[in-house]
Amino acid sequence: MSGPLRQQEASALLRIAGLRWISSGHCTRRSNPHCTSLDGLRPSTLDGVLQFREASRCGLVISGGTERGHSRGGLSHGAGYKLDVLPSHCVNRYVRHHYQRLHRRGDGAAVYRAPGRSLFAREPSHWDITFL
Repeated sequence: MSGPLRQQEASALLRIAGLRWISSGHCTRRSNPHCTSLDGLRPSTLDGVLQFREASRCGLVISGGTERGHSRGGLSHGAGYKLDVLPSHCVNRYVRHHYQRLHRRGDGAAVYRAPGRSLFAREPSHWDITFL
């Protein structure tokens, strides 16, 4: 695949892989910050979350994608580099035991680096994951 994924493509691929996503607004519109949109997701970001699920053997629930309302920047949600994943005992344990803890961000989130360079930041309600 080349170029960003459309909502339908990304959601179908996640569904086939057995991953779930939730939306507080029960919608997928990229322009609505209460939706969880996958429109514009980079194929490598999709690959990254699938690799994380396979390595961790955790059930993952995506709670944030490319929708408006996240911080802007080159490696941002809107640019298709990030996904938010709900915390669980399995996810928390895997990240903390297998990835290198780097520092705390300005907002207090602990940041961990995966072997493939992806960054996992533990925000209060989710893991903010940057797939590099």
